[in-house]
Amino acid sequence: MSRPIESDDDDVEPARASTAEFRIQPSTVQAAVDTSRRTSVTFYIPEALRNRARTAYRSTSFAERDASWSEMLNKALLAEVERREFEHNGGATFEGGTEPLTPGRPLGF
Repeated sequence: MSRPIESDDDDVEPARASTAEFRIQPSTVQAAVDTSRRTSVTFYIPEALRNRARTAYRSTSFAERDASWSEMLNKALLAEVERREFEHNGGATFEGGTEPLTPGRPLGF
C-alpha cells in the first residue's frame, strides 16, 4: 500500500510559487503597457497550441473581458515577461529592448 506524499508549503520551490502567483493574478495589458504605439510581431508556434489558444479565447473572452484575440495574446506575453523580470531581475524591467533580435536559433541549446 502506498502512502500519500506529505507536502509542506515551505518546501515549494520559489520558481513554482512565483509562477503560480502570476497565473492567479494576471496583469491587465492596458494598465501595464503603453498601448499608444503598436507594432506587429510574427513568430511560429505549433498548430495544436494555436488551436488550443483560439478555443480558450472563444470560450472565455467574454468572461475575461478580452477586447480581441490580440489582447488575449498580449496578456499571455505580458504575464511571461513579468514572470521573467521577477525571477531574473528582482521584478524590475530589463534595460534596452529596441535592438532587433538575432535571426535564427540560438547556438548551444
